[in-house]
Amino acid sequence: MMRSILLLTGCLIVLMLVPPPGLALAGEGTGVLPMTMVTSGSYTAGLNETSETAQALALYRAKQKAVGMSADRLTHASLLMVDADRQMETFCLVADAMQPELLEKSVDVKSRTYTVKIKSSLSLTDFAKAIIRNETLDKEEANFSLKEELEPAVDPAIAPALELSRAYRYIRNRHWRMAIIYMDHLEVKYPRWGELYMAKASAYLGLHERERAILALTSACNLGVRDACLKRDALDSPE
Repeated sequence: MMRSILLLTGCLIVLMLVPPPGLALAGEGTGVLPMTMVTSGSYTAGLNETSETAQALALYRAKQKAVGMSADRLTHASLLMVDADRQMETFCLVADAMQPELLEKSVDVKSRTYTVKIKSSLSLTDFAKAIIRNETLDKEEANFSLKEELEPAVDPAIAPALELSRAYRYIRNRHWRMAIIYMDHLEVKYPRWGELYMAKASAYLGLHERERAILALTSACNLGVRDACLKRDALDSPE
């Protein structure tokens, strides 16, 4: 953990002195100008889901695309290295902290599909902050009581990126059952969120419950998560 933070801190200092090709400076000695990109995301609401929830999940998907694009650019420039086990929780926290500009939003009334288009600006600093915040949340959750772990409180506030980061911390810490219990609660709140089922499959695999993992991946695939389709097919194929 500390190695990742030190690496990012060192990268920030280097960026102020010698920016890599393709990354501009915000000004003399002010650091790197954030990467700006436009992304979109869609979410189809269930019968009992509110428009607020659907828009939040569409926004989450647009944010995560921006996070992924930024991470790819920084990694390609050898500026970003996040531990593989912590990648999803870190990226979720980057998305949670983002304050993008909303360019467009629309809804297909017949299918109840909500779509948003956003303009985002991200830099290496955003990833460094997310790594530090993730460490803080990890320590806080380690001090939860047994009752809190077995009956996790799901905040009524809609914060999918923050909530999914917690699920991935449980998974990284090999708290497989806790992860599943927590995501069971989240499913009530977000019944058609494919990324949630994708995470749940990871917890089932940790418990060596292959058939349940395949079912979770099938749900994620049916809800539009392409990576889940590929992973499901790989697990379901005869050896």
